[in-house]
Amino acid sequence: MEIGADLAANTDQQNNSRRSGNFPPTLWGCSFASFSFPQTEFESYSRQVEELKENVKDMLIKSKEDPVQNIEFINLLCRLGVSYHFDSEIENNLTEIFDDLPNLLEKHDYDLYTLSLLFR
Repeated sequence: MEIGADLAANTDQQNNSRRSGNFPPTLWGCSFASFSFPQTEFESYSRQVEELKENVKDMLIKSKEDPVQNIEFINLLCRLGVSYHFDSEIENNLTEIFDDLPNLLEKHDYDLYTLSLLFR
């Protein structure tokens, strides 16, 4: 019983005698805790985003002329992580390309990169 009491006393001393890190105060301060974004600036950015989305949608429609260019553009949108904005357009384009894929492969001799994109 005496050994258990000594062990408990030692662990209490170790927990109470914990050293302080003495870290310097942060350089950033608390500026991010009270951050506020002006509503007019937010609306301006929202309008710019919508304009850019329309530009990309136009580029996606223009790329339909060449199926390989279309596939590469869709791949680029996916890799950039913005393809979710154009799900329906991408789905329609891929359906058209998939339906015409046998004809594309017969008419052209594509390189390995292009074939891999078509395969994906």
